[in-house]
Amino acid sequence: MTAILNHIRSLEAYVERNGARLVRTSLPECVHGRVSRDLITLRAGLTPEQELLTLVHELAHWLAHRGVRPDLYCTVCEYEAEAVEALVMARLGLSRPGLDPADVGRDSPTDGLLLASVARVVWASSRICGALGLEAQRLASEPQASVHIEAAAGKEIVLEYKQHGMSDFLGSPQAL
Repeated sequence: MTAILNHIRSLEAYVERNGARLVRTSLPECVHGRVSRDLITLRAGLTPEQELLTLVHELAHWLAHRGVRPDLYCTVCEYEAEAVEALVMARLGLSRPGLDPADVGRDSPTDGLLLASVARVVWASSRICGALGLEAQRLASEPQASVHIEAAAGKEIVLEYKQHGMSDFLGSPQAL
């Protein structure tokens, strides 16, 4: 418990040093926290574990989404903040509801995100880990298998990634 309270104090100091304000107040029961400009609000009465998790989540929003273009989908922002939560909690060795720290690195919480989203997630989690006095843990990427493709000129090639439910389209094998 003392470690969690120390982590909260470290993050409070980080928020203050970087020009934001942190307040605790009454919020609807379903809302644990929110960010508006440079104000991070946490619901009063959270357990220390809930408060740490919520503070990491809202701090991730504040770090990663302040300068983001207005048309970025809220779903992407939430996904990124949850990914930062997972990375930081795993680095602290604390469990996060729905994600066992031992699973981080096997199925990265950022699977399927665009490169820009991954960059924001890694950047925000490294800042939060730094504020906690931790070195951010680098997730190793899995080596990709080489692929040999033979096709007649002018034919289309479709690459399917069944694991991710995606496909890529190559219009001309001459570009390979």
